[in-house]
Formats: sequence, C-alpha cells, structure tokens
Amino acid sequence: MYVKQCDNGVYAILCLYVDYILIFGSNIDIINDVKHMLSSKFDMKDLGPIDVILGIKILTKDGDIILTQYHCVENLLKKFNYSDVKHVLTPYDPLSN
Repeated sequence: MYVKQCDNGVYAILCLYVDYILIFGSNIDIINDVKHMLSSKFDMKDLGPIDVILGIKILTKDGDIILTQYHCVENLLKKFNYSDVKHVLTPYDPLSN
C-alpha cells in the first residue's frame, strides 16, 4: 500500500497485489494524475470502477465503501447443491439446553 499526500490535504492511496492496482483518492483529479503518471512509466489498462478484486466485491452506498464476499458463498452453495436449502438465522438454539 502506498499513500501520496499533497500539501493541500489531497491524497491518493494505491493498493497493489501482484499485477492488480486499486487507486483510491480524495478527488478525481489526484486519481487521474496518479493514473497518468503510472501509465507513462508502465504498460497498464484502466478497467474503470472496481467491482470485484481478489474475490472481494466492492460496493458503494451513500458514500460508504462496503466489502463483501457474499457472491463467493453463493457460488460455493451452488457448487455443492446447497443453494435451495432452508435458511435459518443461527444453526444453534442456546435456549434448548
């Protein structure tokens, strides 16, 4: 993880993993500056806004960032034919003892 902070309080955060880069920033101008600088030095593609990376789905809602692996659980349930089972809040009832 790398952080670039300017004197005016603007910042960019780069999260790197092998050949994946996530760029977060306090405004779009700093993000574009970082992308331009990186693309001038390295061969890279801009894949647009993030959806899923490393099995983690990234959602934004009301200015919040939400990380979830719900889709991975759903895929596992489908793979092992458990997607149509009855849902329960908890598999253990503490009052039954």
